Amino acid sequence: MLIKEVSETGAYHNGINGENQDFLSYAQNRNFSVISLADGVSTCKEARRGAEIASGAITDLFLKRGASFMKFEGDRIAGFALSHILHELEQESTVASESIEEYSSTVASVLADKKNRKIMCFNLGDGIILGTGNERCRVLVMPDDSSNGCCVTTTRGASASATVKIIDIGSMESVLICSDGAWRLMYEKGKLREEAADLLKHNEFDGLKEFLARQNAYDDYSIILLDLRQRRKVK
Repeated sequence: MLIKEVSETGAYHNGINGENQDFLSYAQNRNFSVISLADGVSTCKEARRGAEIASGAITDLFLKRGASFMKFEGDRIAGFALSHILHELEQESTVASESIEEYSSTVASVLADKKNRKIMCFNLGDGIILGTGNERCRVLVMPDDSSNGCCVTTTRGASASATVKIIDIGSMESVLICSDGAWRLMYEKGKLREEAADLLKHNEFDGLKEFLARQNAYDDYSIILLDLRQRRKVK
């Protein structure tokens, strides 16, 4: 399965000579593909490192235990995933003598079961997961309601706020994880902007990258895409 990605630093972090606090990870083996995206909390000292740890940890976990996770209930998946991420964050923060909260991030991941043609979507925080196919683009997992603050990896009881869905691939052609910095550029008044929708429907990822680049983003923005289309083996 092909993987495509874009991740750019927004005007805010460029202006203060800061770094992009999004981190993308992916891994594949014969049976499974995993893509993940974590967005570090800007006010946290180790936001970028926390995003890197969260994204890498959930990718490794889902790839190694994909067959088991596809059989679990959503709350059990969320519990395992967050416990694993917190374990990795705690190890890092202890060595660095930092508070674990300084490593806070959102995190989203998609596990694709190639043989059974299913995907498992996991989302904690304000990212969004989209699916394309049949010249349509649909929301697979909505961002969490962050009106009272965004739930992140170090939030107490975070697993209860995570969304987990297992979905048949069916006619889906691709699945995308978008950071809030990305999807906010693509949406207007709760609806996909016409140009973004057209690019997504036709899997024009390079065009989508160009569209995003024209928006003069204030926030960092990132997208990672997994192409779900089956390809014939070359003889």
